[in-house]
Amino acid sequence: MTIYYTLTFGILVIEMLMFGILVLPLPSHWRRAMLKFVSTSPLVAQALYVLKIVFGFIFVLFIDTVNRLQRIDVSEEGEQRTAHDYSYEANLKANKFYAQRNLYLTGFTLFLSLILERTSTLVIQMLKREEELENAKQEHVSAGKDQQRLIDIENDYKKQIDTLTKENKALKAEQRDFETLKKQVGQQSAEYNRLADERNALERTASGQKDEAKKSI
Repeated sequence: MTIYYTLTFGILVIEMLMFGILVLPLPSHWRRAMLKFVSTSPLVAQALYVLKIVFGFIFVLFIDTVNRLQRIDVSEEGEQRTAHDYSYEANLKANKFYAQRNLYLTGFTLFLSLILERTSTLVIQMLKREEELENAKQEHVSAGKDQQRLIDIENDYKKQIDTLTKENKALKAEQRDFETLKKQVGQQSAEYNRLADERNALERTASGQKDEAKKSI
């Protein structure tokens, strides 16, 4: 196996390991830590960029392998029309075997890269939705606490309003009593003034009678 097909096989093994890690039932906080590391690490971004270039070369190898298989098939058809050369036929079958192996190797590597990319995208979206769901639950709990606090404040205000209403009614009753007492005091003062005037008039009348009696004497 040449060095570039060996590297392709190594990439295939790495993809299988990464796919296994993605599908493992890991705890959510571990998955979030991995997501945060993958989305924020510049090394991962550079590695993904290099992998895109590598997959481009692997795709070129895949196309080359397909062309080689087609040439081998054409050679087999030509060899069947001519006399059999067993050494040539064995060499041709070996080349075909290696070409098929390389085809499967590059094909599975490309196919698994697509599956890995799609699976990682789905896992990232799932983790984001879980995080949004947890944030929504926390906001709901916080909103419930705020709502309960507002209800308690409203109940306190209602109690204060009831207390002030009772005090207002008591003040109005006291004001009515005060107005009644004021009227009574006014009436008593008027009656007192009237009686005082009558008394003064009687005193003047009595003093006038005494003066006339003294003059007659």
